Amino acid sequence: MRQGNKRSGRLAPWRKGVQWLASLLLLAIPFLQIGGQSLLRLDAGSRTLLFFGASLRIEEFYLFLIVVLILVFGFLFVTMLFGRVWCGWLCPQTTLCDLADWMNARLGGLKPARWQRGARHLSYLALSALVACNLVWYFIAPPQFFQRLIAGGIGPVAGITLITVFLLVYLDLALVRRSFCKSVCPYGRIQLMTMERGTLTLEFDPARKDACLRCGACVRSCPMGIDIRDGLQVECINCGRCLDACREVMEKRGCSGLIRYSFGNAPGEPVRLNRKALLLGAVLLLLALALAAGVAGRKEATLKLQRSAGAEVKRFPDGSLVNFYTVYLENRATRAGCFSLEVAPLPGRQMELIGPVQGLQLAANQNRKVDLALKVKPAPARALNAELRLVSQGRVLAATPLPVAVE
Repeated sequence: MRQGNKRSGRLAPWRKGVQWLASLLLLAIPFLQIGGQSLLRLDAGSRTLLFFGASLRIEEFYLFLIVVLILVFGFLFVTMLFGRVWCGWLCPQTTLCDLADWMNARLGGLKPARWQRGARHLSYLALSALVACNLVWYFIAPPQFFQRLIAGGIGPVAGITLITVFLLVYLDLALVRRSFCKSVCPYGRIQLMTMERGTLTLEFDPARKDACLRCGACVRSCPMGIDIRDGLQVECINCGRCLDACREVMEKRGCSGLIRYSFGNAPGEPVRLNRKALLLGAVLLLLALALAAGVAGRKEATLKLQRSAGAEVKRFPDGSLVNFYTVYLENRATRAGCFSLEVAPLPGRQMELIGPVQGLQLAANQNRKVDLALKVKPAPARALNAELRLVSQGRVLAATPLPVAVE
């Protein structure tokens, strides 16, 4: 029982659990749907971001900008508060490297046979294909992706993206791996610029350096090949493997480990208040509230109108006048809808819409162009403004001015 309690203090199971959860979420999100639409997907064809039940079109760029700002400030907030924990616990590159190490250990270790080397590369190829497909799924819904792939109609942009990502990930697994984190990835350098005294770091307790056995377990366990005893280093990804290794060695001697996570405080001291992180957290909260308000206040449908090009105003013997228009409708809801177009009444005049203005069926996130005419009787002596309304189930969803010309 005592040994089980000691083992329960290891970070490895927690880190692996976080990596598996994050990986499964990345794989599952393209398959999840709300109201028949993807949970999160950028539909390039319709220039629409499907975002947790909302459909944000390019016309709503301000909402997309808020999303980008949330990601940027969120990145800074997590870095300033938790340092490089992202690298060791959540980064896809680290997860891929850990998977490659796991497969290598089960396929011959350091001296694999020829068939084991072949099996390794087959596993790299399979993992690369999965990563490449998963990326494209965030732009093409998985059912549509598989249909197009089988039919050979995946398209040049998606096809080039698929092949490029596949090759890059395979070369990464076969040749690069942790070298990318050490020499290419800019995140570690950015982290050094944004970290504060209260940023979470993995450190060797200098007050207990005399208790170190110089066993080298921490160095051997480090995937980056560094020595935590040398102090803060840009290559450290805060994965905690050295912490587990040190604890395991020291517990055999009845002592606690010499490596720990710290928010810049000594053991027993309270955590220092990171004011910059709190400020960033407040900015993130405001941005999230602004996004929630913007999404909640979005119109269920939109209506745009313009005069038909080249169409002249028509006058008829009965004293009526006809104008011609082109109307653009958009259903922004997550479900299909039935819409109608109506013109607001004007005192003393008969207003009649001519064209397909009733029972307009629009699927979720669908656009539709409608050509129609407005007949006004008696004809006005000068130009006037009416109002065109988009109606569904007795509710006016959108309205736009309807200018009536006399010549």
